Amino acid sequence: MTDTSAQFMRKASNYGLQEYLEIMGELSQISTKKGLLSRLQKELITYGLALYKNCQRCISIHEREADNLKATDFEFNQVKKIILFMNASPHGDSVLWDNWEYNWRDYSHSKIKERQQLREMVALAVAIVMQHERQIYLHLTTALDSGITIEEIFEIVPLAMLMDGAPTLSQIPTLLTYYDEYQKNNANV
Repeated sequence: MTDTSAQFMRKASNYGLQEYLEIMGELSQISTKKGLLSRLQKELITYGLALYKNCQRCISIHEREADNLKATDFEFNQVKKIILFMNASPHGDSVLWDNWEYNWRDYSHSKIKERQQLREMVALAVAIVMQHERQIYLHLTTALDSGITIEEIFEIVPLAMLMDGAPTLSQIPTLLTYYDEYQKNNANV
């Protein structure tokens, strides 16, 4: 992981109220910097989170920002479809999970790598906010399979935190556990 990601992870794992407020201040600055993800990618991810949270003010802000960054109608529609999929996601041990996952994989797959990556990044951000472990595992592993790095994934976490606050922090150990599992499973490939 990059130094910035490692520093963020250390701070996030042992926070109190003061530290949390400091982290949120840092995150708001980090989220506007380009980093590994482009500003447009970050705005589309945040737009998806705003749609999921149904925050009208946030939707307007991030739709306008993404539009200013030249987001296409296709990209806006993709984000809306992702949120529809995520809202239709079965919870717990539903017998519908396998069918949902099959349909998601069919939708998410694209010959254009950047499209699949955006779909998985938006879905992962929403899964983190949902605190849905099966979704986190699915979108983390599919994102990694599509070529997204763990450093890019940890640029998604601050966006989710800005939209959802402290509950997002509780999902960091889940992300790290699934990432370690992913690496072990793919070490011999």
